[in-house]
Amino acid sequence: MEAQPAPSSPVLADIQPSPARQQELRRMLAHDCGSCHGLRLTGGLGPAIHAEAVQQMPQAAIAATIYHGRPGTPMPAWKSMITAAEADWLAAYMQRPPAPKQELATQEHRP
Repeated sequence: MEAQPAPSSPVLADIQPSPARQQELRRMLAHDCGSCHGLRLTGGLGPAIHAEAVQQMPQAAIAATIYHGRPGTPMPAWKSMITAAEADWLAAYMQRPPAPKQELATQEHRP
């Protein structure tokens, strides 16, 4: 089996998962990561990993943590489930500020 390049390498910079895979990765972040980092990613067993919390961290460090885990801690390596490019995409996705909340459409008053 050939070794994969390290996350955030120039070779991987332009590789994007398919839209369907991006949806799977977002679901994984919400459910699998959320089980330790909190459902809103604000912390739990693991630290907060929402955009504000990881904004100043190097993207490559986030991707490496996702891909390789953190030995000696509960943070598992996800390299058996995702590619290095997907770890890099997830790191970039995590650092993006959330989209502004859309205003709720006003409902007509019923008589």
